[in-house]
Amino acid sequence: MRDPTKPRVLVTWGSKRGGTAGLAQIVAESLRDAGFEVTAAPAQKVRGLEGYGAVIVGGALYANRWHSAARRFVLKNVAALRRVPVWLFSSGPLDDSADQREIPAPDKIAVLAERVGALGHTTFGGFLAPDAKGFPASAMAKKHAGDWRNPERVRAWATQLARGLPDAKPGVAHEPPGRSMVRLLTYAAMGWALCAATMAVLLQLASHSVTFAVHAVAAPVFFTLVAREYFKARGSREPLFTALVFTATVAVLDASLVSLLILHSFAMFASVWGTGLPLALIFLATWATGAMMSTMPWPKPGERPAPPRPSRPAHA
Repeated sequence: MRDPTKPRVLVTWGSKRGGTAGLAQIVAESLRDAGFEVTAAPAQKVRGLEGYGAVIVGGALYANRWHSAARRFVLKNVAALRRVPVWLFSSGPLDDSADQREIPAPDKIAVLAERVGALGHTTFGGFLAPDAKGFPASAMAKKHAGDWRNPERVRAWATQLARGLPDAKPGVAHEPPGRSMVRLLTYAAMGWALCAATMAVLLQLASHSVTFAVHAVAAPVFFTLVAREYFKARGSREPLFTALVFTATVAVLDASLVSLLILHSFAMFASVWGTGLPLALIFLATWATGAMMSTMPWPKPGERPAPPRPSRPAHA
């Protein structure tokens, strides 16, 4: 029976193969047993947070990132999540490492936790069926298939949350400096300046056709380098959003400074080689660079996981 003095709790998750969903259901049932009213639902089906006094979000780990549904849920509801106590959990290791030691959240998830003021994060073992379909799951299943979830540990974690939930307050949220819009626009302007300088030099040395061809090759190279520096900072924006801003900034600067003030004509925007192709390649180069770097750090050849620290034996 629900205790009316206890907050209503939302347990939500992003899960592709059901492993994280199973963990979330264990958390939800444990909280119900402790007298809480709990709604358990996949992240993509949650329409709002009104009426909830606490939120627990779980995400399956894929290449150091959460399942997209969990990630998007947090990004969409940052303001609302800051007003309630929030806890996060991840599911991923296909071994018993999560039972042997505390595994810190990957950088991207740690940033999400900071942004909403999460009160804690924990990592549980993952699940991969032997007959998993799709790449790279099918390849991983050949050597790492199995169920490494530990229901007893999950219940213990949920029980610990239940003890503190009635008196829990929202955590302190923090926006990492790497997310600054000024920083984002500055990097976009740097990329545009490199492209503009290249065009200016080439127009003095070669024909328009050669200039456009070289620029179409140079633009994505420049923006790959600029994006690489931008995404190095902790808390940098999502790759798709960054690619859109970079591309839009280049288009606006081309229109306002080059077309309007220098050429006094917008004819360059009718040229696929001169404008259309470079903009498309800038977008793709930025997006691809961000997507690749968001999965880092990658294990180095021959690298071994850190030895487990002494702890209680793993549960069966």
